[in-house]
Amino acid sequence: MMMMDQVLPNASTLTLANATDPNHDEVQRMQEMNGLAERQRAFDERLTFAIWDRATANANPATDLIVCLETKQSIGFRYEDINRPVVIHHGSKDSRVPVDNVRWLGKLMRKCEVRILEGEQHGLMASAQVMGNVLTEMAGDWQDWTNMVQRGNDEHRSVSRRRTTERLKSQISFSG
Repeated sequence: MMMMDQVLPNASTLTLANATDPNHDEVQRMQEMNGLAERQRAFDERLTFAIWDRATANANPATDLIVCLETKQSIGFRYEDINRPVVIHHGSKDSRVPVDNVRWLGKLMRKCEVRILEGEQHGLMASAQVMGNVLTEMAGDWQDWTNMVQRGNDEHRSVSRRRTTERLKSQISFSG
């Protein structure tokens, strides 16, 4: 085997691995993981482009922007009237909507957090990675809410059981 066949890509000769090296399995596992990561990145990129192609088919960006800015037709609400927590994700390299406009919108809304994603462009909803992160965060928030509600229900049930028990005791003692 030639020396270059034993060197990992982007590695120095200090990271040589051969079959007698005790770290051989670990090095091989790392190479496999790097391959999986690269395939996942390529898949995410293909998925992103496929979603973007479908999302923008027959789209008119000028009309979309007009609707968003409410200059030609009402969208049914005013941003300043929104009183629920909102998180806006926006790409730092968005060439359609300037970052300053999104920050202004974030200040206009009562409970709004603006997150600027470095290096991202317009169309974050078509990005498999970004949407995966957003949905994962939403799932975590939902789980937190479910746990909180469940604890509240358990406490409510406990109080309700206690009241029922007290009521039954008072009825038993009253009738006895």
